[in-house]
Amino acid sequence: MRVAWDELAAAYRPAAISHRRQIPLRLFVILVIVVVMAWRPALSFLAPWAAACIAAQIAEQQALRYFLARAEPGRAVALTLATDVLLAVVFGWAALPIWAMGTPVATASAVVLVSGSVLTALMGAEGCVAAFVAAATPHMTYMFILPLTAATRHDPLAPYYLVGVALFTLVLGLVFAWSRRTFEAERSARRLAEAQTAAKSAFVAMVSHELRTPLSAILGGAGDLAREAGDARARDKAALIADAGAMMRSLLNDLLDFSKIEAGRMSVEILDFAPGPLIGETVRFWRDEAEAKGLTLDLTGERDLPDWLRGDPVRIRQVLNNLLSNAIKFTPLGQVAVSVSAEQWADAWRLAVEVSDTGPGLSPDQMARLFTAYDQLGPDTARTFGGTGLGLSISRDLARLMGGDLTVRSPPQGGAIFQLVLPMTTGAAPVVAEPLLAPLSAPLGAFDRSPMALVVDDHEVNRRLLSHILDALGVRVELASDGEAGLVLAGERHFDVILMDVNMPGLDGLEATRRLRAQGPNSATPVIAVTAGVSDAERAACRAAGMDDWVEKPFQAATLRQVLSRVLDPVRA
Repeated sequence: MRVAWDELAAAYRPAAISHRRQIPLRLFVILVIVVVMAWRPALSFLAPWAAACIAAQIAEQQALRYFLARAEPGRAVALTLATDVLLAVVFGWAALPIWAMGTPVATASAVVLVSGSVLTALMGAEGCVAAFVAAATPHMTYMFILPLTAATRHDPLAPYYLVGVALFTLVLGLVFAWSRRTFEAERSARRLAEAQTAAKSAFVAMVSHELRTPLSAILGGAGDLAREAGDARARDKAALIADAGAMMRSLLNDLLDFSKIEAGRMSVEILDFAPGPLIGETVRFWRDEAEAKGLTLDLTGERDLPDWLRGDPVRIRQVLNNLLSNAIKFTPLGQVAVSVSAEQWADAWRLAVEVSDTGPGLSPDQMARLFTAYDQLGPDTARTFGGTGLGLSISRDLARLMGGDLTVRSPPQGGAIFQLVLPMTTGAAPVVAEPLLAPLSAPLGAFDRSPMALVVDDHEVNRRLLSHILDALGVRVELASDGEAGLVLAGERHFDVILMDVNMPGLDGLEATRRLRAQGPNSATPVIAVTAGVSDAERAACRAAGMDDWVEKPFQAATLRQVLSRVLDPVRA
């Protein structure tokens, strides 16, 4: 029985949402009827009728609110259906006294009132049989009994009217059946599209994970070559490999971010941050590239920003990086200017960042397509400038996730102006600033002793890369090819640190860590998660499993050294 109620509630839910949207329309119709007609003495019954309708509408609204607020409404659907019937009975009652007035106009008005109500029930049912029957049955009952009331009960034409109502009922049922098939087809297509999107997101995440492993090796090997190269030519080749790997990582991150946004799994954090230094550092990062192209890159307004705001500094920096990269890329000569401002209302702030350039500008058609995923300005854009066409689409989606927006305009004199607007609240300086654990230029072999590390990873390339980096750091290494082998080694001897791949076939890193924490000589050993993703949910899962820190693929030697310093020598760090 409970299954039947749950199925009925699931079928009724779209109708409940539609009924809630129709409330203003119903109230408007009641108000118009009362204002236009109730002043006539013969229609004085409309005032108490309107009061009864409003009371029934309030009852339905409360029932809908209760139904829609419950995760498992079950039998609550019975209450909403009962209020649907009540509202239809009360609303349709007005047709009886109007019909009883006996004039042709009054008769037509009564039929129009009931017919309109039936059509409203048809529109609001959203293909749900129970919703349609509950809302339409009282009105159709009124339609049949109208000629049986007052002086018209002996009208010789009444049977013909009843035949017409019967035909209207038949047509109404056929229309509802057609609309139900249409709604079901639409929902089926939507479910299929959602399933395909979920499958595509899972595929992108899987490909991202698989690509990040060799990419880590590329970047790590390029770093080793750059450090060990004896001549400038070899260092240039290593730098070329590193730059190509960094470009591939950027494209991979765009694909993964877009996949998360499309699947609704992207989230933003709320942290205290200093907006002036954040924007200033981002602009300085791009200044060398702008100067190499002969452009000037100016920043104004950052000194007038509040000291601390609350928002997501990582996503703000990501959007600014996309805007500055595009502005420099598409501006052949002149300048790129960044202007920032913040307006305050009580404890709320409106942060605005404008990035303008002196490029060729944008046509109305280009601006209409600018934020479309995978779309670029012209057929030569991808060949000339590269990229996936996802940067601006992701940036606008991130801006909206943060409660703001990203817009563009192109002045008549040329160039483009992108404006990022974000609502924020006043932040506070952290009690203790988080230190930078180790500078990127720090020597690799900086540990005072030779700690012993266990590397657990199912991918040979990853194991070899970690082994090379850890050896250069002065760390001794034991390797395990899966979670089971890692647990065997961890049960035989103590390690100073364990690097655990999160995604492994069979026993994954999370379950392996949970078993490791349960017993054995390494139950308290620091565990570093090696993962392709560090979203909030993934970090929470790592913490819940007992992991102490994480390093994101693809990683570099300096990044790994920072994490090792954090877990091996926390006092010094």
